[in-house]
Amino acid sequence: MKIAKQKKIKSNEDGLLVKNILSKYMGFSRREISRFHVSGSIYLNDEKCRLTQEVHTNDIVTVRTEEPILESKPIILYEDTDIVVVNKPAGIPSHASAEHFDDDMGSILKRYYQDDTFTVRTVGRLDKGVSGIVVYAKTKQMAALLASAREEQLLHKEYLAIVKGKFEEKRGKLIYTLGKEKGIRGRSVTADGQKCITNYEVITEGNFFSLIKVHIETGRLHQIRAGMAYFGHPLIGDQLYGGSMHVMKRPALHCWKVEFIHPKTKKQISIECELPTDMQKVVDKLQETITTA
Repeated sequence: MKIAKQKKIKSNEDGLLVKNILSKYMGFSRREISRFHVSGSIYLNDEKCRLTQEVHTNDIVTVRTEEPILESKPIILYEDTDIVVVNKPAGIPSHASAEHFDDDMGSILKRYYQDDTFTVRTVGRLDKGVSGIVVYAKTKQMAALLASAREEQLLHKEYLAIVKGKFEEKRGKLIYTLGKEKGIRGRSVTADGQKCITNYEVITEGNFFSLIKVHIETGRLHQIRAGMAYFGHPLIGDQLYGGSMHVMKRPALHCWKVEFIHPKTKKQISIECELPTDMQKVVDKLQETITTA
């Protein structure tokens, strides 16, 4: 586990409870503290502890978590008065939820702009474990305009994915239907599900994995992840859909390019975002195997 934050107890803090230290002196919200407690991420002097446990002078309170430490400043790739486009790291949700009330990318942007009343609206989300470009509208009007552009396929997104195996056809269009089956996590290919159209192109391939470029014509939940798994090519690191966990611990999927016509200025906006380090390392190894083969 990574150490997210650590604090040495001062004499004036002697006798306080762990939960008081976490909230008042370490700056965690109640939801964060609850999540750390449930996951067993809170330690007192390197031993797991209760929230109601007392601390004493020179004790060390530590929060250890697999989740990334939130950046104080988002990685902004494009911004104007109506739109902000960011590079979302893997591990951070695109928007708030019951489990992630204030550690999502929208909340990070709100803190960045230092305006609690400011609301950014996601235009097409990425799963928590997926990295890459996310578009946010700063106004309700722009959110509606961009949503309409997305529905009309005027907002074009491309992904890079590392998947299991080789493809017989190096370029193709996959058409299938996804639905939710009772008792099964994630999405499954079903006869009466939502139609999915996924275009792929092989960029490079090794003995066990392939790097592919993906463009989806429909925006369904887990469309790439579930679809690739169904056709025998699960994403590496995607435990939910049977992907290998040996070289990555999160789905090897990255939104690397977004293009759209700005609804107000009518200018062509094109944004690119290079692969994150974890995926690039796998691609480098993939290319090494090709060179040495």
